[in-house]
Parts: sequence; structure tokens; C-alpha cells
Amino acid sequence: MAKKVVISQSTVSAGQLEDFFRMIKDGTIGGEELKAFLANPHKFSQGGLTIVRAINILGQAKVITAEQAAKSWGLEASKDAPIHYSEETLRKCAEESKQGKADWRLVYINGLSLREQREKRGTSQSEQPCFYNNDWWLKPTEDSWATKKMEAGYYLINVLGQFGSMSWNKQEKAISDLGREYERCHEAVFSEAILTIYMVNNGERIAGNWWHWGVSADSDGNRVNVGYFHARGLRVNDDWGDSSDGSLRVSVARKFDH
Repeated sequence: MAKKVVISQSTVSAGQLEDFFRMIKDGTIGGEELKAFLANPHKFSQGGLTIVRAINILGQAKVITAEQAAKSWGLEASKDAPIHYSEETLRKCAEESKQGKADWRLVYINGLSLREQREKRGTSQSEQPCFYNNDWWLKPTEDSWATKKMEAGYYLINVLGQFGSMSWNKQEKAISDLGREYERCHEAVFSEAILTIYMVNNGERIAGNWWHWGVSADSDGNRVNVGYFHARGLRVNDDWGDSSDGSLRVSVARKFDH
């Protein structure tokens, strides 16, 4: 009879053990990783949620891994990208999506600026996805925001546009009312996210008929917005003042838990 081993006082869940053995089987964890762990197991005690666990919680179509994101942009993948969210946060987001209150995606962002994204994707409609061919934001006067690179990593983004028919300031109040763990998604993060989703999820288009009103202000003091993502290309625009146009919405992001 096989000996049954019971580990008491363990905080390791059955799901985490399943993830561990699955990663060994599929090669995610190889010989070198096991050697590193056995040599100093406490080094990894602050490790967070695994990507496999995140996919189990949110669903395959709702998660873009570092490998998928890098491949879609022709970049080298990060080998040890942590997920700065708790399992509790992901479960809450999954439930909100299930109820139709949101459409949360966990997307790995390479940190490309808007200009870098345009350079890589171009403006040719024959090579989707592309950018709409306008150039006002390529001028040196717009360098401060158009060349801004964001922190690379996994971002939780609600791609269901919210708070239309509000001014930018009223949207800020509505976001604040959600709780301090939420914020307006940076326009470069939103742009990279929806382009990556299109490339990985077989042409899924987000923000086809609305703008995400971003964080940055252009040289005239107008807030930058990105959206109307269709075959003619993803547009980068500014807000025409403190408008309350119903198509000017917000994609809300979760701040990192740790």
C-alpha cells in the first residue's frame, strides 16, 4: 500500500499544487528552475500568482501572457514577469465580468510608447492592426507624452468603456468613487493592450466606436484620447476641450496590489 503523506498547517492550495505539477509537465518549470529552488527555496517565498492560476480564474481569452505579448510585437519575452495582483483581486474581477458589470483583461504590457507602437504597426490598412494615418501627435511639441514609456508588466484593465456623457473631471470623480484601488488607464497602456488583444485573439477589436479618454495632456492642454479602432486604424486624438460627448469614455485599470 502506498504511503499517504499529509502536510498540516500548509497554506498551499490544491490548485497551486496542480499548477506546479502542470508546469513541470509542460516544461514551464525545467531543471534549472528546480535546481534554483532547491538551492534556496526561501528566495521565492514572496512569489505571487502564477500565470496558469490567473488563466484558470479569468479564462484563457481574458489573459495575454508575456510570451504572447512579446511575440505579437516581435520582442523578446520576459522570463520572470511577476503578477502584481492577488488571487482575491482576480476572482473579484472575474465575478464582475461574469455579471456583465465589466470586461476585465489581464494583459502583459511591454511598456511601448504610443510613438513606438505606431512605428511597429505602421499605418497600412493592408497590415492589421494599424494606426490611423494622422501626424499631429508626431510633432516635437508632443514629445513629452507621445514618447512616454510605461512600466512593463501585467495590467488588469476593464476594456468595457465607462462613464460616457461626462466631462473628464466628472469621470475622475466617478473613478474615485469606485475605490482607491482603481485609476484611469494610461492611454499608452490602453492602446498597447487593445492592439495586443487584436493580434493574440484573432482580430478581436475593442473600442471600435468609442474613445478612451487618457491621462496625458497635449501641448494645447487638451486631454489625449485613443480609440475608434477599426480597419482604418487606431486613432490618437485630443478632447476638443472639456467635452461631455458620449463616445468619450474611460477604461479603468486596477492599481497593483503589491
